[in-house]
Parts: sequence; C-alpha cells; structure tokens
Amino acid sequence: MNSLRFRAALAGAVSILALQACGNAASEPGNAPAGQDAPIVTEVPPAGQLPTGVTPLAYRLDLKTDPDADSFGGLVEIDVDLSAPHGRIWLHSVDQDILDARAVLPDGTSVPATFTGDQAPGGVSRLDFDTPLPAGPATLELSYIAPYNFGLAGLYKAVQSDTDYLATQMEAIDARRMVPSFDEPRFKTPWTVTVTAPAGMQVIANGEEINAKPAEDGWVRHEFAKTRPIQSYLVALAVGPYEERIAADIPATALRAEPIPLRGFAAIGKRDKLAESLDITDEMLLWQESYFDYPYPYGKLDLIAAPEFAYGAMENAGAIIYREAALLMDEQTSLARRRGVLTTHAHELGHQWFGNLVTPKWWNDIWLNEAFATWISYKTMHAVDPDGEWNLSPILAGLSAMGSDSLVAARQIRNPINANGDILDAFDAITYRKGGSVLNMFETYLGEEDFRAGIRLHMKRFEDGVADADDFMQSIADGSGQPEIVSSFTSYISQPGIPSLDVAVSCPAPDAGLITITQKRCAPLGSDIDPDAQVWEIPFAARINGPTGDRTIRQMLKDRVTEIPLDGGCADWVMPNADGTGYWRFDTGSDNLNALIDAYDGLSDGEQILFADALESGFRAGRISIEDLKRGIEATTSGHPRAVSEATGVIPTLDRLLDETGQENLRTWVQATYGPLAEYLESYPATALSQQEVLLRDKIYSLLLEYGDRPEDRSALLDRAQRYIGANGIPDQSALPPEDLGIAMKIGAEDGGPAFYDAATAYLPSVTNQTERRTLLAALANRGDESMVEDLFAESLKGSYSADEVFAVVSSALSNDTAKDRAWEIFMAEFGAIVARMPEIRKPQLAGMTGYVCSVQKSSDIAAFFETKGALIPGYERSLAQGVERAQLCSALKTQKALDVKNAFQ
Repeated sequence: MNSLRFRAALAGAVSILALQACGNAASEPGNAPAGQDAPIVTEVPPAGQLPTGVTPLAYRLDLKTDPDADSFGGLVEIDVDLSAPHGRIWLHSVDQDILDARAVLPDGTSVPATFTGDQAPGGVSRLDFDTPLPAGPATLELSYIAPYNFGLAGLYKAVQSDTDYLATQMEAIDARRMVPSFDEPRFKTPWTVTVTAPAGMQVIANGEEINAKPAEDGWVRHEFAKTRPIQSYLVALAVGPYEERIAADIPATALRAEPIPLRGFAAIGKRDKLAESLDITDEMLLWQESYFDYPYPYGKLDLIAAPEFAYGAMENAGAIIYREAALLMDEQTSLARRRGVLTTHAHELGHQWFGNLVTPKWWNDIWLNEAFATWISYKTMHAVDPDGEWNLSPILAGLSAMGSDSLVAARQIRNPINANGDILDAFDAITYRKGGSVLNMFETYLGEEDFRAGIRLHMKRFEDGVADADDFMQSIADGSGQPEIVSSFTSYISQPGIPSLDVAVSCPAPDAGLITITQKRCAPLGSDIDPDAQVWEIPFAARINGPTGDRTIRQMLKDRVTEIPLDGGCADWVMPNADGTGYWRFDTGSDNLNALIDAYDGLSDGEQILFADALESGFRAGRISIEDLKRGIEATTSGHPRAVSEATGVIPTLDRLLDETGQENLRTWVQATYGPLAEYLESYPATALSQQEVLLRDKIYSLLLEYGDRPEDRSALLDRAQRYIGANGIPDQSALPPEDLGIAMKIGAEDGGPAFYDAATAYLPSVTNQTERRTLLAALANRGDESMVEDLFAESLKGSYSADEVFAVVSSALSNDTAKDRAWEIFMAEFGAIVARMPEIRKPQLAGMTGYVCSVQKSSDIAAFFETKGALIPGYERSLAQGVERAQLCSALKTQKALDVKNAFQ
C-alpha cells in the first residue's frame, strides 16, 4: 500500500473517530468555574517523574495498523483525575504527529489543547488548554499518527523472510512511542484496546478478544476486553501473519474456578517449534499459583515469539512476547539453550504476580521485579525438573554478577533514578543476578516457609497496586516474624559492592579454636575502591570440620571484625560460605586454603562452586599465588560439574598474560588437567550423564580445542563446520550437533580462512533460526581477520542483518584479539550509521565496550570519543565508567601478575 495514501487514510479514519468521540461535546471551549483556585501551570519540564496532581484512571486506545505500512494511527482517551485546576498537563509522547488534542469534562464541555512535544529528554511533552481544567475528573483525547519504530522499541516492525510483523516492547519507557500516555510504573489503570488491521492478520493484545467484525476495504476491527489495572509498560500488541498454535487450557484449581486459555504465536513456518514451551507452561504456572497462593491474574495467556526482539522476553500481562530463541525449540536446540528457554519462560510467568499484579512505584525499585522473577524461575524449574539441579542456579547467577559488582563504578541494587536517561541503568546483572542471589541468601537465612509467608502477604497487601522496597521488606519481616531482617536486607540493597570476608582460623588453646572474620569491600588489583569504607549486616554461615564433627554455624555479622570461638577443639578446616548461598567472597589463610583443597571432595556442591570462585577472585585481588591457584584448579576437577566449569573461567586470562612459549606450556597444563576428565565424560552416551555432566562435557570439549592440545580434533571439527555451511557442496546441518555450533564456527573462522568465511556468509541468508544466525555472526566477527571484520561491518551498514545481529557483530568484533584495532577504527569512523542500526536499548551499552581494551591510554582515548557522541547514546555514562575501569583493572593485573604467571608456565 502506498505510504502516503495510507497516511491520508489514517488521518481520515482518526478524524472520524475523534468526531464520533466528541459528538456530544460543546462546540465552544468552557470556562473554569468562578471562585476556583488558580490553575496549575508547571513551567519547568520534569526530567524524571511527572508532577503530582494528575492521575490517569483508565485508557481507551483505538489503533489502525498495517504491518506493510510505514506508520499507524490512533485515538486515545485517558480518564484522569485532577487534584486541582490545571492549565497545563505534562505527559509523554515520542515521534508522534498529534492531529488533535482536547479535554472533555463530565458535562460534555470540550476544551481544546495545544500539544508541544520534546520538552525534555525521554519524550516529555505538554498539553496547554485554552481554558484551565477544573479539579476533578476529565477525559483527555488525542488523535495522532506515528511511524513504526525500527529499533525494537514501542510498536515496532520486524521483518523475516520478506514478511512484515508488528510487535511491542514498552519497558522501560517506550509505551510513549505507541501512545501518548503517563508512562510511569506508579500509574496502574485498566486498558481497553481496539485494533483495526487488514483481514487475515493475527491481532493479539493483553485482553481476550471479545469481537472481530469487518471494517471498510478489507480491514477487520478487533475489540479486546478491558484489562485489570496494569502499567503502560505492560501493554502488549502483536499484529501480522503469525501462525497460531492452540494448546490445551490450563485446568481450573481450588484457587481458580475457570481454566486459562493458552495459545502460542510464531512467524510463518515456526508454529511447531512452540510445542515444548506450551506443553510445560501448565506445570510452571500451576506451581507458581500454589507458591503465591493467588490465582493467575489475567484470564488468558498468549506466548508470542517475535521475529526480532531486543530482550530475552517481556512479561506483558497475559501476552508475553519473546525473542524467538527464548521460546522456540526443536531437535536443533542444545541442552544449554533449552535450559535458557525454560528459565526465561519461568521468569516471565513469575512476573505475572511479582511485577504485574504488584508493581514498583518507580524505576529505582525495578530490581524487585527482575530479582524476584530471576529467583522464582530457578525455584520453579527445580520443582518441575528436579534432575536439573536448578537449586545451584541462584548461586551461579550471583557469581556472574560479581564482575560488575567488583567495580568502583558498580551501582547499588536499589539505585536512585533521577532522570529518564538513568532508567536503563537499572536493567543489568546487578538487578537480575545479584538481586536474585541476595533473595536466595535471605530465603536460606529465614527458612523457605517463613520467606514464602512474607511473599504471600505481600501479594495480598498490594494486589493490583504499587509497592516499594520498604513495603516489600516489611512484608517479609511481618510474614516471617523476623523483623531484624530489614536492616540486613537494607545493607545489601542500599550500597554497591561485594562483601569480602577475611576468615582467619586460629587455635589459641588445644581445646578451643577461633574464627576471626574481618569484613571489607572486595577490590581487585588496581582498583580505586576503599575496602574499609563500608560495612554490611551479613547473614553469615560457615561450615566447620574438627574434633567435634562437622557442623554449620550461623550468625549475623554487624561489625567490621567478629570473633567466633569454637569450643571443643581446633578446626581442621573452615568453609566460609556454608552451602554457597551467601552473597559474599572470602579470603582465608594459606593453611586453611590448603586444608580445603585436601577436603574438597567432602564439600557440598554449592561450597565447591564458591571455592572455585574464591580461587580466581583471590588471584585477581593479589591474595592467592599462581601456585595455589593452579593447585586449587587441579583439585576442582574431581568435584561437581558446575564447580569444574567455574574454575575454568580464569584460563583465558592466564593465556592473555603469557607470551607464545608460555601459552604453549599453558596448553600442555590444560590438556593434562582436563584431558582425563574429558575422556571420562566422552566415554559415556549423553543419556547416561546428568544434565550438568552433559553441559560440562561440552564445556571441556570447547576448552581443550581452544586452550588444550587437540590438533586432530580441531582439524576434524573444521571439516564438520565446512560441511555444515556447505563449503564444498550443499549445507548439511547433521554435520554438527547444536552444542558444537559455537566452537565449530570459531575454529572455522580461525583455521578456515577466506574460503570458510565466504561459504559461511553465503549460507547465512538461508538461515531463519535466530540462535544459529547470531552464533555464526558472532563467531566470524570475534575470530575472523581484519578483512572479515571489514566485510561484516559493511554488511551491517547495508542492512543485511537485523538490529540485534548488528549489535552482536559490533560487540564481537571490538573484542576480537587479532582484529580489534581495525574494528575500533571502523566503529569510530561509522559511529552514527552504526548507532542508527542498533536496538534502542543497546545504544548506551556501546560505551561499556571500552573495557575490551587492556590499556589505560587506549581506554582514555576511547572514552574521550564516546563523550563527544553522548547525544546519540543517552544514558551511557555509567556504562562508559565501568568500561574504562575494566580496562584499567586489566592493565593492572597484567602489570602485577604477568611475571608470576610467566614463571609458573615457563
């Protein structure tokens, strides 16, 4: 359809809607009642929260959309309550052409308004009324036209196989791209949505479709039921030729009298890949209903696999939208990817209660949503798949956040949000993974039943409402009956960093041992962190082994130094994080460290994982020698698969600290250390191994190919990679199992030369699987030579790749050890064009890639460049500060540890 004709048609349609809506209004503007207070006219545009005094009560949204067009039209009616007379109202709008704006008073009086957009960053806009509005109820009416977004934000267009689809991503502040609104989490209102779309299109929204009737010229008008109160960022819409898969209803329960209709939607040709996710949904949801003791709130449930999506998924009430790779599964889905799909799905379902039913008041508490959903996803999976050892996941999630949390530029979990540009800062590993790990720690401390009682109380207290962290902590304290938890919880969410516990084990008398614990903030070598500037209230737990047996001691640590006497004898060893559930790191003396190495096989799974982390973190902090590091790593190979995997994380760092001779010796050591374990795991069929053993087998296989001594295996894998992409004929996907795809593409890029690259890029256009495409592009960009990187950037700028794939190419190329200098040159030269091809949410993250260099001077130069481009990547400041700091820490580690590492591998 011609876009100009479509724009005109939209304008006409919206004008008709506006006339219909205002048909009973007076033709002349009304006047404010005599004697009313002077109207409020706030002059300064709000940088963060909108002014108080205007409260939205309900939205009625009428849209006309066509995925094949360039723009859409809308009419929104917003019922508001005014606490006082207003001559001006501030609200949000981005990239919208407002055709008409007015307010309608309860008596039918129509008051015209003038709309002025872009008054402050984040789409802050204003309505100025010809006559001030009186206090009390009113309805704002705005008709408008807006373009579809191509940065995966708001109502955006995604293209797959030359077919156009529409989907939404509103969080954090992109609902304002689809509809003028009061786009803040504190405002929860019912939404009534109507969408007119071309016949033959699927149209999915939050509410159940209650009517679909023909409209003019082959269009259909879809009407949806009014929602429960939800925030603007939870509004969802998908329009296009999606294929539908109807699943069995989720059955009624004692909590819920009605069954829940369940459907899935995917792009053309992918309907069958919805089956596994749909099939497990009932188990997940029923378990979560039972946990919360509260019925699923939103009536029906739709799962939508968008052809493009910037996040993993978005928990829109009743209509969850996913990246394809986070929902679709088939025989080509690896175990690791499958586990990722399941945890993402459980995460989004958990949000239907925590985040949707009960919501933060402001973005500084978005961690409550994401930390809780992260934590509940692991509990859900542990309940429905007990063989998967999901109870270890929150421990591993916490460790994965500690890299960011070790920085002086780390933010606290509950971080102030003063302006719209600060909001995306809140969506990071600190929010999701540290937050989830901290919840796990306090659940362990309080006990599962008491913690759950607090959660259930919270749901009842704030259903369909908003709550902040203080409300949450009070609910946990009241439900558990343990009010002292509040101050400890506060110490964890209100300050950044990781508690580091120096645990000294001594024996002042033959029959009495002593543990002396000194807490400080964890600081790597070269850090500007003041380790003595903070104190936490730590729910400490340590495992003690000695003459009196094996026991666990628990104590709340409130002071910088705490002494814990051990009656009955000296400890043989002390594990300073019993079960591994505490969010802290530890150092301990060489004697106790070596005693733990000797006793390693007797530690619990979580303890083994935390011990492996202590080796690397102690080395990076300069408190563990390279000799103790090597001995500790060697000990971990007999432990739990996740502990083995955790211990391998330092090997790439050691490799980068060595010269060529040292790297060869490192490879010999890696082969000797992990080769026997690999042979053991490879001797069993996958069906005879646990999930964690299968994951470890794949991890060790890749490790040995990159850092071990397996030239024959590399050559064989290159051959299989070439067959997979059709380097010498027709592509053969059976040549590689899905778990080998990543390492195979890396070796292909490194060892296969230009011929492999040409074959891979020729194969790529035939691939529609998001995971496969991203894996292939990232491997080529990260391991290819300069000519390959140059070509990938050129293709990115030509539009050959999706927005999310462009981000994968750029981030991978900038960290390419052999071609990063050229990648940075291109990146800087083409910065504006590259940013224009990125998802909106990824733009500020680009500045964090400064951390990919290991030089103080280079990072300083790159930082200066980013600062000149700040207008293109709003909200970049913390990401840049963290990137610069990572580069400085890398340089400091190289300066202070390279010689020791060289001597250890000479």
